[in-house]
Amino acid sequence: MAGFSYIQEFVQTFSENMSEVLGFDITILNENGIRISGTGSYQYSIGEPSPEGSYLRMIMETKKPAMIHDVSENEPKCMSCNFMGRCKVSSSIGFPILKRNRAVGVIGLMGFTPEQKERMIRNSERLIRFLHDMSALLENKLLVLDYTQESVSEAKEDSDVLKHVSFESIVGHDSGLQDVINKAKRVANSPSTVLIRGDSGTGKELLAQAIHYESNRRKNPFVAINCAAIPENLLESELFGYEGGAFTGSRREGNIGKFEYANKGTLFLDEIGDMPLSLQPKLLRVLQERSIERIGGKKVIPIDVRVIAATHRNLEEMVEKGTFREDLYYRLNVIPLHTRPLKERRDDIVLLLRYFIRKHCRILKINELPIDPVLEQWLIQYDWPGNIRQLENAVEYMVNIAESDAIGLHDLPEYLAGQESFACFKKGLSLEQMIAEYEKNILQTFYFAEPYRNDKEKISRMLQISLSTLYRKLEKYQLM
Repeated sequence: MAGFSYIQEFVQTFSENMSEVLGFDITILNENGIRISGTGSYQYSIGEPSPEGSYLRMIMETKKPAMIHDVSENEPKCMSCNFMGRCKVSSSIGFPILKRNRAVGVIGLMGFTPEQKERMIRNSERLIRFLHDMSALLENKLLVLDYTQESVSEAKEDSDVLKHVSFESIVGHDSGLQDVINKAKRVANSPSTVLIRGDSGTGKELLAQAIHYESNRRKNPFVAINCAAIPENLLESELFGYEGGAFTGSRREGNIGKFEYANKGTLFLDEIGDMPLSLQPKLLRVLQERSIERIGGKKVIPIDVRVIAATHRNLEEMVEKGTFREDLYYRLNVIPLHTRPLKERRDDIVLLLRYFIRKHCRILKINELPIDPVLEQWLIQYDWPGNIRQLENAVEYMVNIAESDAIGLHDLPEYLAGQESFACFKKGLSLEQMIAEYEKNILQTFYFAEPYRNDKEKISRMLQISLSTLYRKLEKYQLM
C-alpha cells in the first residue's frame, strides 16, 4: 500500500503551510522514524533518521498525542532520547498519523523560544485539535492513494491525463496569468533555458509541465527534482549519477542521474535558489557544454536536455551576497517567466475553488458540493500566503469534513477560521453587522478586481445599483 514517499512534495508543502500559519517549526516522521519533511533547521535533515528513543518515536508506539512543556533531562519523555543534552527544543506537541488505526507517522510541532513555549502551552488544546484534523487529512491522502493504486483502470486514466498537461490545464483568466501563458507558448519549442519566478504554490511546476507537453519534446521524459528537498551530499549523485564503487554504499553497477533520465526531454529544477554553492559550477558547466560526467567516472556523456528552473527566492539579492553564482544566474535567466501570487489574482479564486471542489468530490466519489456564498466571499478576500497549494489543501479538507449537502462556514479549517478577517462570521455579531461586512466584501471584490479596477460606472452596472448609491457605499466603508 502507498506510503509517504509517493507524496513527498505534498507533505513538505503541507508542513511549510502549517509552519507559516502557526508560527512553529514542523517536522513529520514516517513509520520508520525517518524525517520526511521539516521546516527551519529540520529541513536540512530530511531523509535522515530521527534520534533513537525520541518522544516522537514513542508517540508512534503509543498511538496517542503527547506534549512536552519543558524539554530537559528531567522530562520522562526525553530521558531515553539519544539527542538529550544537545536538543534546542523548548516545548513540543506530537500527534500520531494513523492509517486504518495503524501508526504510519507522526507530526511534531516544535517551539524553540520562550515566547513560542508560552504560546504553545496557552493554546495547547486548540493546537492538538488542529493537529488531529491535519493528521486525518494526511491519512485521507494516503487512503486515496491506496485506492488509486488498487484501481488499475483509474490509475491508467489518471496517468493519461497527466501526460496531456497543457496550457489549458492552467485554471484562471487573470490577464497577468494569460500574459505568462502566451509567453510560454511562444518559447515552448525553443531549446533555451527558462527560469520561472514566483512565490511557493503559484503553479510553477504546472507551467513547466505545460511547456514540456506542448513542445516537440512531449514524447520524451519530463523529469522533476526539488533542489531543496534532497540533502546536499545526495543531490550531486541524483543529478549526475555515479559509477559503481564511486563511494561507500553505492550500487555495484552504478546509477544514472536525472540529466540522463531526461535526455531528449525536459529537466525541471525546482527551488534552484536552494542549490548548494558547491554544486553550482558543475551545473553551469552542463548548461554550457551540454554534457555530464558521473561521479567517479571519466567518460564525458553528451546530453540533449531542455532545462526549466524555478525558484521563489530573490536570486539578484543572492548574487549580491555571494550565495548564488552570477554566471549561473545569467545562464538560467535566458527566458524569465513570473507567476503571480493568488492575492493578486482574486478573480481566479472562484474558478479554482470550483475546480478543486469538483476534483476532490470526484476522488471521494460523491456528488459535487455547492459552497455557501458567504464562505465563498471570505475565501476570495483571504490573502492565501501558501497560494494555490494552500487553497487546494483547504478545499480538500472541507470536502472531506463536510457533513451536509453544501460546504459551509463550519467546515472551514480551524487555522483559517481563527483569522482576524473571519471575525465577522463568529458569534457575537448581529445579523445587520454581518450583512454590512458581507456587502463591504462584495464591494471590495469588484473595486480591486482587475476588470473593474476604479471603473465605478462598470461596477454600478454589474451590481445593478445607481452610481450615486455606489459612491455612498464606497464612502461608508472607506474604500475610496
